Amino acid sequence: MLSFKFVASAAGAAHYFETSDDYYGKEGHRGEWIGQSVLNLGLDGAQAIDRDTFQNLLDGQLPDGKRIRLSQTKGSKDRKGIDFTFSAPKSVSIQALVKGDHRIVAAHDGAVRKSLELMQEFAATRKKQAGLSFRERTGNLVAATFRHELSRAQDPQLHTHAIVMNLTRRSDGEWRALSNEDLLKNVKVIGAFYRATLAAELKALGFDLRETRKGGWELAHIPDAAIQHFSQRSQEIERLLAARGQDRGTATTAQKQIITLATRQKKTESDRAWLRAHWLETAREAGLDLDAQSGVVHAVRQRVGKAGDAINEALTGKGRSRGAANEAIDFAIAHLAERQGIFSRGELLEVAYGRAATRTTTASVEEALENAKRDGRLLPELPLYQSARSLNISAGELARDPNAARFKGHDEFEKLTRASWVALTMASRDQTQAQAEASVDSAIQRGALVAAEARFATPDAKRTEIRILGIEKAGRGSVPAVASVESVARMLAASDLNAGQREAVEMVLTTHDRFVGIQGLAGTGKSHMLSTAVAGIKAETARLSGAHGYRVIGLAPYASQNEALASLGMESQTLASFLARVSQQRTLDRHSIVFLDEAGVVPAHQLEKLMTIVEKQDARLILSGDRKQTHAVEAGKPFEQLQDAGMTKAFLTEIKRQKNEAIRAAVVHAANNEVPLAVSTLRHTIVEVVQDARRHERVAQAYVQLPEAERKETLIVAGTNEARRAINALVREGLSLADGRPVDVLNNVDMTRAELRSAQSYDVGQIVIPQRSYSMDVRQGEQLTVLSHDIARNTLTVRRENGQQASFDPALNPMLRLYEKDTVDLAPGDWVRVTANDKALGICNGERYEVGAVESGHVMLKREPDRGLARPDILIDCRRPIHLQHGYASTIHSAQGLTKNRVLVDANTKSLTSNRAVFYVAISRPRNDITLFTDDAGRLAAAMSREPKKFAALELRDAVNESAVLRAKIERAGRARLAKEVHAQPRVHAGHRQQGSSFSGRSSQPATAAR
Repeated sequence: MLSFKFVASAAGAAHYFETSDDYYGKEGHRGEWIGQSVLNLGLDGAQAIDRDTFQNLLDGQLPDGKRIRLSQTKGSKDRKGIDFTFSAPKSVSIQALVKGDHRIVAAHDGAVRKSLELMQEFAATRKKQAGLSFRERTGNLVAATFRHELSRAQDPQLHTHAIVMNLTRRSDGEWRALSNEDLLKNVKVIGAFYRATLAAELKALGFDLRETRKGGWELAHIPDAAIQHFSQRSQEIERLLAARGQDRGTATTAQKQIITLATRQKKTESDRAWLRAHWLETAREAGLDLDAQSGVVHAVRQRVGKAGDAINEALTGKGRSRGAANEAIDFAIAHLAERQGIFSRGELLEVAYGRAATRTTTASVEEALENAKRDGRLLPELPLYQSARSLNISAGELARDPNAARFKGHDEFEKLTRASWVALTMASRDQTQAQAEASVDSAIQRGALVAAEARFATPDAKRTEIRILGIEKAGRGSVPAVASVESVARMLAASDLNAGQREAVEMVLTTHDRFVGIQGLAGTGKSHMLSTAVAGIKAETARLSGAHGYRVIGLAPYASQNEALASLGMESQTLASFLARVSQQRTLDRHSIVFLDEAGVVPAHQLEKLMTIVEKQDARLILSGDRKQTHAVEAGKPFEQLQDAGMTKAFLTEIKRQKNEAIRAAVVHAANNEVPLAVSTLRHTIVEVVQDARRHERVAQAYVQLPEAERKETLIVAGTNEARRAINALVREGLSLADGRPVDVLNNVDMTRAELRSAQSYDVGQIVIPQRSYSMDVRQGEQLTVLSHDIARNTLTVRRENGQQASFDPALNPMLRLYEKDTVDLAPGDWVRVTANDKALGICNGERYEVGAVESGHVMLKREPDRGLARPDILIDCRRPIHLQHGYASTIHSAQGLTKNRVLVDANTKSLTSNRAVFYVAISRPRNDITLFTDDAGRLAAAMSREPKKFAALELRDAVNESAVLRAKIERAGRARLAKEVHAQPRVHAGHRQQGSSFSGRSSQPATAAR
């Protein structure tokens, strides 16, 4: 893997020398200079790194004494460099260091070197001339590499620190500070390249590899059990080290020795001998034979020893390599397209490198990507350029927020094709085409305009989105109104609806369009409005004869929402279940009205299927939701696209949920994308606790200290599952629940459909549950434990609940869900959340219940008495793992749709889950009270203003989109020029221009301002 951190202090960086415990080198690995510009500095990569030179370069001082960055005062944020750490897979560390195989260490060194060569392609620097911004791709770095071979717990851990200095050499020979945003954006793809390159090096040595999840791999002869054995020892030592020796009394003699070595800067020869003996003993305990690979290596050499055999091996190997590369690219396309309408070249290569690491080369993967562009599997975006100034703004955003690249930036509107830059220059600068082309080409050559990263969509995704918009447009004016305008007016005269709700009901009942939408902000009374609309439909049905009456069907993405729809008088079920049942789809006709709730979280592929069914059956569809809240996890944002494309719609904007005026005002600001104003409005509710664990404690304390009746009306919202679990544990500790018992539960593993179809995606011990029956061995609802997978044949071997083994191809049995088993304590009085639908028990995913009892064979949940059911309590068989979680804290996706009197929010500004949509959903849940617990009150508004990076395929810049962007840019340039002429000083001569100034970015504003 590859991780990074910034180097804050040149003097502090001495630890790279002091902790470089090279097991074989005795004196330690003294470092190596790597990079295109090392020789330009007069450094010798073959010699050990001199500490003074190393520290001087971090401080911006070259060996000749010249300084490229001024000395910084104490407390300033001078960028010294970046520590990129390349870590080998655990099995590689064990084989290399416990066995003592120098060849593996050399293979790791070679993979690091090649990865740094790739990293150099992203090296750039910024410069300004005459007030204009430029950027140069320099293609050179200066890196100091230190190979370390021990973990903090003194386990074998082969890894290399590559400290990239904050300097690079321009084409004119000048040294300048490094512009590092491109390096950081590509960390994941460089890490995948390192793993794939190391795999190729090890295969060349004759080692067999086995693939693991998420593009990982290990040496085939070292099983997971052995890796886990080393890891368990390491975790125990880490715990003792974290206690700073306080637990030495409970440590074994070996553990005490390890703690001593961990705190000793230099290892003696006896220390190293003891460590090696300790590692070998650990390997024997794990039943690990590190000599097993020797026979494999010998067999490989024998097999390819003869010339003819070697040629055949090469020919068949090339064919297999090309096939593996194409398969890897196909998988990457399917995997990425499932979640995003648009994805980048770097994202594709990251997934594909990992997918193909054990079977082909990185070069073959890159060739397969080019083939996918040529044969139409990928739709490339037009080549785009953006101004260096806009890139500098992006760099500033990244400096303030390391996660900025994961969200939509200001610069989408700043990108244009070369032809568009020419047209813009002609329009804004009054140049001829020839003059404008010369200006643009010069700007590209000088770095005033910089090529943007290549991006792609898929033909299927684009067709789906076009089809959705086409079906809606074709349905305009195609159905009769449900009721007359006059009858609706009479009905509404006696209602208590506000103006927006009235307009929505009137639209539903009087429209002639097959598809209409209701865009309702959070807490604006959509349910109350829908109940009035349904009542009007029923009244009209009663007036008509039975043959002409209307039937109302309610659909929602989640089962927990169906009960609310049913309470409005609709037949109700989940959207997925409706789409899976052809018999139900055929019951729709011209008298059927389908209400789709929470339409904003419905992905494109599901909505296209639903709209196709509605059109085919001559029915009609009302989509209700909020485009401002979180989008679908899967690709597309069709509800938003339909609204923008002119679908008839009504707006609900009057918020009724919040009884607290300040919270209501904040929700309005958040709905209008005014997050800083929302945060300012809620400033008296913000509690800053920097450290995560301490903040989680404060959240739990705030909940526990409430009276029991208030706790039932309090919702805790956490950004991540890790925070949710931590807060839940702290709440239970604070409540001191008695009579608890351990219960096995299932936690969902988030997987795309592409991953679920691939045996490579599954880990030993995970639980697979088929959603339908495929054979006698693969039965709906049965919990199948993964025992192994066969990558070549794409088969899983599982243990059934009756103890028998079975094998099947997940690609041929695709309706699967994957879980990991966990154990939690449950006690009477616990609040739990259901995590899967169970029709037999009448419970739905997302529902919360109080635990009534925990027995050896079952968990009893208390059902609310007002449900009017004959059997109020729910008995869940817990003799096998069950679908429950502690329910005090929820993630935002689980909380969306809920309303409580009080909400406690864990708002971690460093989390990727902190964004505008999440903030809006979180603060719109409470009626009366909210508290925001954050790690950084000063950065809360900025973190919560980030826009989630959700793209639709139709947003890919093609000729049509490019024309629209160009028109907007020309209009803006015209307005800017007019303003400049109006306010021009007499000394400014008409027609005077500075060549190339149209590329300085001065006329460009952030995309949000344009919109």
